[in-house]
Amino acid sequence: MSVGLVQVGGQVAGSAMARGRVKSGADMDSERREGMAYEYLCHLEEAKNWIQECIKEELPATTELEENFRNGVYFAKVGHFCAPKVVPQRKIFDVDQGRWQSNGLHFKHTDNINYFLTALREIGLPEIFLPETTDIYDRKNMPRAVFCI
Repeated sequence: MSVGLVQVGGQVAGSAMARGRVKSGADMDSERREGMAYEYLCHLEEAKNWIQECIKEELPATTELEENFRNGVYFAKVGHFCAPKVVPQRKIFDVDQGRWQSNGLHFKHTDNINYFLTALREIGLPEIFLPETTDIYDRKNMPRAVFCI
């Protein structure tokens, strides 16, 4: 018997056997995915709060945040916060997001993401932590962008 486990009536308390069934591999995989999703949502909420503090602006609900990140406006504003000489406010494309809301993504929105990445390089963030433009714009790896924040 391992240290720390309590035996009750011949079975280990709290084990799957004590509850009457053994978890299948699919059940364990499902629990793992749910745990990872929960952890990611927590990081997304932390990133949202940090960005709001930096840019002094209210961001959309966490559930809508990834889609709103794709145009790079919030990232460019963070770039302006971190390195204002590298990312002046006037360089941010569609700063009010009016064009994005009416017509959707425009290729010029990638400039916002690139300004953000340039600002992060300027302040000395190692390359290994930086997302790629397509991670954000095409939503290929949004968690990488969120963990970068």
